Amino acid sequence: MNGPRKHRRMWSKPPIDLSTLPREPGVYRMLDDKHAVLYVGKARNLRKRVSSYFQRRPESPRTQAMVRQVRDIHFSVTASEAEALVLEHNLIKQLKPRYNVLLKDAKSYPYILLTEEEFPRLRFYRGDRRAPGRYFGPFPNAGAVHETLHQMQQAFRLRDCEDSVFRNRTRPCLQYQIGRCTAPCCGLVSREEYARQAADAEAFLKGENTALIRDWERRMQQAAARQDFEQAAVLRDRIRALRLVLAPSESASRLPADADAVAVARAGLAACVCLGIRRGGRDLGVHYVRVRQLADASDDEILQGFFAGHYRQEPPPRHLLVEADAQAREALEHTLKLLHPDNPVRLAHPARGDKRQWLDRVRASGEQWLASRAPGDARPAFAALADLLGLEAVPERIAAVDNAHLGGKQMVAAVVHATPEGPDKANYRHYRLDGVPAGDDYAAMRAVLARLFRAIGEGSAPRPDVLFIDGGKGQLAVARECAAAAGLDGLRLIGVAKGRARKVGEETLWPAWMEAPIRPGRDSPALMLVARVRDEAHRFAGQYMRKRKKQSMFSSALEGIPGIGPSRRAALLRHFGGIEGVKKASREELARAPGISAIYAERIFRALHR
Repeated sequence: MNGPRKHRRMWSKPPIDLSTLPREPGVYRMLDDKHAVLYVGKARNLRKRVSSYFQRRPESPRTQAMVRQVRDIHFSVTASEAEALVLEHNLIKQLKPRYNVLLKDAKSYPYILLTEEEFPRLRFYRGDRRAPGRYFGPFPNAGAVHETLHQMQQAFRLRDCEDSVFRNRTRPCLQYQIGRCTAPCCGLVSREEYARQAADAEAFLKGENTALIRDWERRMQQAAARQDFEQAAVLRDRIRALRLVLAPSESASRLPADADAVAVARAGLAACVCLGIRRGGRDLGVHYVRVRQLADASDDEILQGFFAGHYRQEPPPRHLLVEADAQAREALEHTLKLLHPDNPVRLAHPARGDKRQWLDRVRASGEQWLASRAPGDARPAFAALADLLGLEAVPERIAAVDNAHLGGKQMVAAVVHATPEGPDKANYRHYRLDGVPAGDDYAAMRAVLARLFRAIGEGSAPRPDVLFIDGGKGQLAVARECAAAAGLDGLRLIGVAKGRARKVGEETLWPAWMEAPIRPGRDSPALMLVARVRDEAHRFAGQYMRKRKKQSMFSSALEGIPGIGPSRRAALLRHFGGIEGVKKASREELARAPGISAIYAERIFRALHR
């Protein structure tokens, strides 16, 4: 008879009874003694996955350090592993746990949209892809989209104007005169011929280039045979234009028409994911996703985080090249299968040939990108700042506050953060100061600091070691009052007053804990650091102020019209593509806009055409 079963000795004591965990798919969260989330992970079997952390010592020192800090484990059961993957990705973006890989890739990818209209147009598109039409991409950046559209205008001559402009044209525009449009707005091309132009453009974007050129050559010969030399010359010019577009990609013709190449590049302590994109047989360039946290993680961990985030939104192509071993590729394929069960994708790690060369080029371009953006070592400047201010330790985080306005209007404020590694843009914040009296700088400073200090007290904003206030003794006094009211008496506040000439290097510093001001002079590296952070706050505040001004300009012409509130104004601007389109619209066109009756259309038309 067998004796009692011996329990496996665990290298670290788990904080909860692991036998209570379900054997279902879900997401788990590791918490420390302050209930801060250390790590978020997904599992096909929660009990088996969480137990693996404590049954044997992890190979990674980083994981060992994390497990030693775990004091509690929370979990959420999901209906499937795919749902767990999506929940894990959302929680990582929301909570930003210390031991998860974080990637800086907030923007959606741009596409080319061929619209579904009587006379389709090619346009730049970024968003959720709900507009009717056919989408081609993704492209690595907006520049690649604009370059492709520019090249296609000469070859396919499709319109690129907004609908509001198209409906109101009475004679051809400059695009027609320079041979980049066939002017369907004025009836200079038949619907059948324009539909053929759109079909040719779609074939090009799909990569059907050889068949397209053969068709044009056949039509050119037919036109010449019937002595329609003008049409033959048009086709000849289009063939030349298309061959110029295709020339750079002919050397890579042995690569798949639709493929992604994914590699991890490193330069010093920095790392990024490099994504090379090919669509329709054309190399569209490389997109870079910077690793913002845990750059020392393994390439496999970084790739797993990238695949879960990127291919959740973007469908993967048929061919995917990746620098990873067989085990890692199997895990990545499993992730893709969860996200796109009806689109099986096989990953390959080429050892030689054109595919290997392309993958190497993608990784090398990422290394060059990292090297070109490597920030200079700011630690000497931070150390000089500590000496200048008599601080006991070198600050690890500094911040600056600045206000901006346009003649007392559009009042805003901004807060920027910096560390020895460079700007911490994830914690940049801007504030609207609508309730502040026009031009009252003290009231504006009081309003923004009250909100900033409240966020610091609640833990939603990091606490800087030194906070610079744009202004002199008056602004500093306001900052001290706000800090005392928020219970942040120990926060080191410094007023930064510009000199009479307002030149960099002539600033006066007013530390709140010193009796006399400091004038370091332009040769002080500490003052240059202060000036850079101060100027960055000024730039960020000015950028937000100009954005608000632009938004108000678009809607100001419609304000004051009875019955036309914010929702109808926004609907009008969307429908006509901006205020200029609304001004050009007739009464009948205005009445066809969503939410606009004939009565409202008459009011709008009269208000805009007094």
